[in-house]
Amino acid sequence: MRPRTFASLAVVTALACHEGPTTPSAAGGLTLALALARTELQRGEPDTITMTLTNSNAYPVSLSGDVCEPRPYITDARGVTVLPSGGDWFCIDVLIRLTLAAGERQTRTFAWLTSAFSSGTYSVYATFTAQEVRLATQPTSLRLN
Repeated sequence: MRPRTFASLAVVTALACHEGPTTPSAAGGLTLALALARTELQRGEPDTITMTLTNSNAYPVSLSGDVCEPRPYITDARGVTVLPSGGDWFCIDVLIRLTLAAGERQTRTFAWLTSAFSSGTYSVYATFTAQEVRLATQPTSLRLN
């Protein structure tokens, strides 16, 4: 393992083990961001959730994780996770090796079909977990009319 990659992973490991109230959206030069196509929509209209993982290091970062990362979550006004139903995603155990070059971004989109949900205010956030890296975005509010 190259010294820079090892140093990056050591920093990420130290940050991941820190007990804090929330998981950070950035650690060890990796940043997870979330964007919604719209923050107010009519019930039945789909919304697109875009999750972007960025390597802001001056060197590549390589991690092992599962094929479902990053993952979107939606909670209702009471804080109950409504998507995925049951509170967490079912993901098959297929590991991949993710390598991000310096400055590279990996983007994943998710289409939220809102017809099964009641009108109200929801919060959307994303998580990313691979090896010792654990990132989570701050929740973004969305209004479903």
